[in-house]
Amino acid sequence: MGSFVDKAKKFIVQNELLSKGDRILVGVSGGPDSLALLHFLVSLREEMGLDITACHVDHMFRGEQSFFEMKYVERICSEWEVPFVGERINVPEEIAKTSGNPQSVSRQLRYRFYEGIMKKRKISLLALAHHGDDQMETILMRLTRGSSVGASGGMRVKRSFATGWIIRPFLCMTRSEIEAYIDENQLKPVYDPSNKKDVYTRNRYRKHVLPFLKEENPNAHLHFQQYSEDVHDDDDYLTQLAEKACKTMMKRKKDGLFFNVEEFLQLPSPLQRRCLYRAVSSFYEDHSIELSAFHIREMIDMLKRKGATRKIDLPGHVRMIRSYGHCIITEKRERNGYSYELTIGDTVTLPSGGVFSIKKGSCKNGGIYTFRLHPDTKFPLQIRTRKEGDRIRLKGKGGSKKVKSLFIDEKIPSFLRDEWPIVTDANGEILWVPQLKKSKFEASSDGTFLTLQYTP
Repeated sequence: MGSFVDKAKKFIVQNELLSKGDRILVGVSGGPDSLALLHFLVSLREEMGLDITACHVDHMFRGEQSFFEMKYVERICSEWEVPFVGERINVPEEIAKTSGNPQSVSRQLRYRFYEGIMKKRKISLLALAHHGDDQMETILMRLTRGSSVGASGGMRVKRSFATGWIIRPFLCMTRSEIEAYIDENQLKPVYDPSNKKDVYTRNRYRKHVLPFLKEENPNAHLHFQQYSEDVHDDDDYLTQLAEKACKTMMKRKKDGLFFNVEEFLQLPSPLQRRCLYRAVSSFYEDHSIELSAFHIREMIDMLKRKGATRKIDLPGHVRMIRSYGHCIITEKRERNGYSYELTIGDTVTLPSGGVFSIKKGSCKNGGIYTFRLHPDTKFPLQIRTRKEGDRIRLKGKGGSKKVKSLFIDEKIPSFLRDEWPIVTDANGEILWVPQLKKSKFEASSDGTFLTLQYTP
């Protein structure tokens, strides 16, 4: 079995996965792949001075059987003098609470467990036993369901995680090579019966698709792995360019990410896709949520279409709204209006961070940020959001104008209108729509007045 060990060592060196004295956490289910990985790393322990800890999660799907598997892994670790950390996590209970996908919930809780151990024990590497066949299955599944460009590249050989890195030393191996290693070293893994059920998508690829590909080319897994590395290398470079563009173009405010549509559409298509993926993903705390290539195309198509206002709802309660030449990516939630009273000497701070205050005499800034209050103005003033039927009596014009029409004429994006401040007197008469229009009730500049100032 020297060829197996040599092949794995070569792959580790090529990808800089291990260094002398590394502290490694190994995820061990007790199945053939993870047991082979633990055995292989233990064989390197003395040569490389590795500090190895094994961990196992009982997801509690299979009652006593899965509990037995955890105790079995613990016993093997004791025989091999490897520290062991086991955890029983009631995944079925969590699924019932969240209505989540069983595999996604299992993975999320399992990785949270890994992260906790790494932080607590100051471990820098998490070694997982995914192999070349797993990589083929992952890439084919993601391409079939239309994953984003980066995700369709499959699993990375090495990626940042928790306090260090996830490494996958067996991505150069096939399942049959690992099984031969198991037999050669007389290891006795446990087998999860669910791995044979066609009800799971991955199992169908494993049983019905991979055999055909391997018959065409026994080394297909190596070509898939090279494809994966090429895709990730290209994606990393383009993502760096996209991040620079995002920093320049996208502005994060309390309500979300804002950007200019015309400026965005001038970017090359690869950067457009990655900017949107990065922007939307920044709202996801749950990393199991995946934004597909379909969602990215939908967003770009919406930005290109003409029309005053368009919106699209995305996974994970995120919404993208385009209004005129502006766009916002924000959390999908009910927008609540506000109403504040303002008297002389007070200040009012809006949810957006804008501030209203009243001062005597004129102000330096003037213009669209100040309003001269007549001595007869009825206090307290109301600073509120718009209401149905709001009208303002404009300066120098007869009659009144709908505030709704004012927003349209001034091309105020729809996502800003519901939070735009409107100032009224105590009787409800609209005095001012800051930065847009003043009413005829503004005092003359050559008389006595107070100044209402707005700082956005």
